[in-house]
Amino acid sequence: MTEPIRLREASETADPAGGGRDSTELRLDPSRRVMLRFQVLLDGDDEMEALRYARRAMIREERTRGLEWDEPSMEDPTLAGSEIRWFCLASQAAWCRQKMAELIERANRAAEEIRSGGATGTGTGPERYRS
Repeated sequence: MTEPIRLREASETADPAGGGRDSTELRLDPSRRVMLRFQVLLDGDDEMEALRYARRAMIREERTRGLEWDEPSMEDPTLAGSEIRWFCLASQAAWCRQKMAELIERANRAAEEIRSGGATGTGTGPERYRS
């Protein structure tokens, strides 16, 4: 069975030809900002709630442990419809992609918990947020 929540990066490259002024600037200036775009493919409302739940959990963890120097926060990306946009430093792009992969993994686990009816019964998981 495939995962109910899937992610596909839809970011545009600096220069489709693979060269030119923008790609050179990107290599020379890690403080330059880039827009990462991710298309989120969901099966339904439960999956959207699982995605939101996973993001809130990651934000709580960041606030508890603190962020490393130059670590991007999960508070920064915006969810617009079925797209997540993350405006970040070019030097943080790989870190952002890694965090997005972790977000999707956690969201799929949360979606599974919602589908199974929240086996933990503690009221602290995503089943707590179901209407």
